[in-house]
Amino acid sequence: MSTNYRLAGVVERLDMEDFPIGSEVQTPSGRIGTVIKHRGAQSRHDLFQRIIIEFHEPIGDTVALQPHLLTMVNRIQVSHDC
Repeated sequence: MSTNYRLAGVVERLDMEDFPIGSEVQTPSGRIGTVIKHRGAQSRHDLFQRIIIEFHEPIGDTVALQPHLLTMVNRIQVSHDC
């Protein structure tokens, strides 16, 4: 029997791993930036993961957003060559 998770009430949320460092993303406001850092929960009162994004214009402007708020623009390919 096949289960349709959408009907079963399972919500598929994006995670930090869905946005590798170096990927370009779009914020809810429409600004484009590059993922520069992943940050986990900061305390027992703050349980949310956040992704640190550096905007292209103006350079140096950053924001920390939860993964479900972002849209992937350009995913980088991570190589594991040694």
